[in-house]
Parts: sequence; structure tokens; C-alpha cells
Amino acid sequence: MKFLIFSDLDGTFLNHNTYSYGTLKNYINNLDLEFELIFVTSKTFEEILEIQNKLNINHPFIAENGACIFFPPGYLKHTRNTRENFFIHNNHYCYKMSNLKSDDLINSFSDLKKKYKFCFYSELSNESLCKLTKLKLREAENSKIRLFTNPIFWKDTNEKLLNFKSDVMKINKGLKILKGGRFLHISDNYNKAKAVKNFIKTIKSISNDRFLTVSLGDSENDICMLESTDYSCIVKRKANKISLKKKDNIYFSKTEAPDGWRESLEFVIRMESKNF
Repeated sequence: MKFLIFSDLDGTFLNHNTYSYGTLKNYINNLDLEFELIFVTSKTFEEILEIQNKLNINHPFIAENGACIFFPPGYLKHTRNTRENFFIHNNHYCYKMSNLKSDDLINSFSDLKKKYKFCFYSELSNESLCKLTKLKLREAENSKIRLFTNPIFWKDTNEKLLNFKSDVMKINKGLKILKGGRFLHISDNYNKAKAVKNFIKTIKSISNDRFLTVSLGDSENDICMLESTDYSCIVKRKANKISLKKKDNIYFSKTEAPDGWRESLEFVIRMESKNF
């Protein structure tokens, strides 16, 4: 049985305030089970790749909130899939879930800036991003290299946010807005769950392995992903409580990230050990 572990990063695998993964590097490198750790996050290709390098892992990942699935070189060598949504990016075989382009969003929302106070992620200076997110300069630069998405930094009131979402729908009924840890995330025909399901479908087409799917998240934009896997783990974060419609195989961690991530996965492993 192979574990497919779909995990958010900020506030789930990484501490929300410090971005530390604590002892998780040693933990995952010493896990006594067959698994793939697939990060499913709002972060960019460059950001995720750097984190993977630090962790010494080379697994597929899903970037920009589900906008694209990235498979490492050689991973899909046995597939005959020639769908037009596949493309090559930095030696990775990629499946595009979104039709958006990050630069186009700025032009589409130009009129709304006259009515609301907000700016796009790419419009923030590196210095502002470092102060706002506590990222280091190199990390901030990597976070701005976006292929599909362009999160919104909301500067207006919560009351106006509802009207803003309504006005966005008038621009394009296919657009959705979800709140992440620090930003509002805009998507079209994709989300984390759709990307996860597409990933699983692709894996099943090239492997006869039996899979157990596990998801870990901490915020609103993780809910659809959490609803779509065998086990759903919600990592604790202050002032951020989410709930799921599903009733079985759910775990709420008692500690925050990164300890809450390990705590959650150990719960899943204990539960599954009872089945053998």
C-alpha cells in the first residue's frame, strides 16, 4: 500500500509565522512506509522546488493552488498521455489545470481598483513582501515568478469584500475567490481538489499500486482537497477554524505546524496499522 500524502505548505507543513519545518525533514526521510509527499500549495514552481531540495525529496507537486501539476523528470516516462494541456517547464512534465495568466488578471481588474483598496501580489515590492510575509529576499523573488495566478492583498474592509466578490463574478462568472493564509486567491476552472483528482487519475494510468490518499491543510482554500481524500487532517492554526462535510477519517491536530503535521500523519498511520 502506497501513501499519497497531499499537503498544503504554509500553516500546515511550515509554521505560519516562521516558515520552519522543524524536524519534519528527518521525520519524512525516516518514515517506514511507501509514500509520495505531494505539496499542494499556492506557492510557485521555484518556491516548491527549493523546499524540496532542502528536504531531499523529488516527488510531483501541485503549484499555485491547483493551477498546474508538475511531474519531475522521468516520472511519467511510461505514460502515453498526449493531452494538449501538457507542456514542459524546466525539465518537468506539467499538466495545466488553469486558463488564467497572472499578468492578464491585472488588466481585467483595473476598474475595480477605483472602487476597492487592493493590489495584486506581483505589484508588491520585494521589500513589502518581505515585511508582509516574513519571507527572505530570495524567497520573495521566487514567490513572484507566477505562471497562472496572482493573489490579491486586500486592503479594504471585510464588509466590502462581499461586494468585491460579487463584482468579480460580473467580470467573469467562472472566477472564484477563496481566502488563504494571507491573501485572496482567484481561480477559474481549477482548485486543489480537481488537481488532486487529476493527479490520482494519472498515477492510476501508469501504476497498478494500491493507494491510500491523505490530505493535510489549515485554511479555507484547502477544504475541497480535504474533502476529496481517504483521510483528512486539519492542522491547528489560531483564529482559523474550518469544518468539513465529510464525517469519517478526519483528524484535527492539537498542535500547530510543523508539529501538527507530524501529529496528524501519525494518527493516520496508527489508524491504518489496525487494518493489517
